[in-house]
Amino acid sequence: MTNLPSRPNLTGRLAALAHGRARDMGTIAAVAIGTVVVLVIAGQASWAGGVFAIVAVATFCTVWFFGTVDPAQVASQDEASAAAVEAQARIAQERLFRRDLIEALPEPAMYIDAQGKVESANAAARRQFRFVGADPVLSAVVRRPELLDAVADVRRGAGPQRFEFVERAETDRYFSCVAAPLGAGVLVSMHDLTDIKRAELARVDFLANASHELRTPLTSLSGFIETLRGPARDDPEARERFLEIMQGQADRMRRLISDLMSLSRIELVEHRPPEGEADLADVVREVVDALEPLAAERGVEVRVTGADDPVMVTGIRDELAQVVQNLVDNAVKYSNDKGVVQVDLVGGMSSDGAAARAGRQWDDAGHMSIVASPGPGRAMSAALRVTDAGPGIERQYLPRLSERFYRVDPGRGLRPGTGLGLAIVKHVVQRHRGELLVESVPGRGSAFGVVLPMAQR
Repeated sequence: MTNLPSRPNLTGRLAALAHGRARDMGTIAAVAIGTVVVLVIAGQASWAGGVFAIVAVATFCTVWFFGTVDPAQVASQDEASAAAVEAQARIAQERLFRRDLIEALPEPAMYIDAQGKVESANAAARRQFRFVGADPVLSAVVRRPELLDAVADVRRGAGPQRFEFVERAETDRYFSCVAAPLGAGVLVSMHDLTDIKRAELARVDFLANASHELRTPLTSLSGFIETLRGPARDDPEARERFLEIMQGQADRMRRLISDLMSLSRIELVEHRPPEGEADLADVVREVVDALEPLAAERGVEVRVTGADDPVMVTGIRDELAQVVQNLVDNAVKYSNDKGVVQVDLVGGMSSDGAAARAGRQWDDAGHMSIVASPGPGRAMSAALRVTDAGPGIERQYLPRLSERFYRVDPGRGLRPGTGLGLAIVKHVVQRHRGELLVESVPGRGSAFGVVLPMAQR
């Protein structure tokens, strides 16, 4: 706690005041006497008149000096000054205590004073509402009507107010808040419910989507089991054929559940940017090696450029491996027989140059930014581009590519999938604050590009 200043000494104050007044009166008397002497010598006044004038000036100065100094008044002024100093020190102490208290809170918190200004806000609150500077007006930095109304109610004497709001952005954030009176102002504290809300939404989505997507394979398995128990009980050829189909349906359910769980895990942490570094070139080489047998089985060649040297990006290796695997796996599956899948990687580019390299190379193609740029001022970026030799995608289908379970025009004979691969890619890229682009020309093929920020060295 800061020590309050001691009250000034009254005796010292009186002595200092008396010394100053004596100096002033002496100066006035000397000037007056000198003037009278000059007038007398110049013959403008008589000696008798001069002496009288000097006596009158001396008498006036003496009476003024001793008659206008009031010790009680000086003491009163001294007490008022000391009280003002004490009040200012107390206000500064209270403000410092509130600031330290709010800074110590781990989640967003701020104190709004009686004038409606944000007197104190911790770093979490400043990041959340994106404001800088000292003592901004609350309504100038916060646009949430729930928060503004709660603060207004508390200032009117309504007591503590509890409320919730959703901060809409690329990834929504949910907050539970309390506004409570504190001194002459209002303390607002916030609790981040994003993880809890996302868990609830993920659970609901999982149940809805799983029940819908699993119904067809389960119905198929049930029908084949019934057939094997009945008409095909003694038909070895039919039994082998049905068992193969059942195995395929079981594999489809396994892939679906695996993809759903991966997507749910990513969505739970999507609002938190990743920490650490990963070598994207090493990830590309590892994924391509793992998918080489699948590509060879389908007669597709996978060519890689730019993965010989390390390309360090900010991110989580396992999640980036999912991005590369889904993009390359899709390219292999949808490429024509004897086709070529081209995987290009380049690092150390500007964000605009990386975006052009990843998804802006075909002038006659339909283009789509599935995950847009997070904004200007980014550091150097890396660009990954995966090009297939498939039938291509018409422009009208591009906006829906990253929707869950969406499959482009399955009536064209494209190989089946779970419809979750690009949704996983989208959410991983969003978490890594990157870009996801696609361009496609029917009859030529499609290219999916990812732009990721390079690791800061």
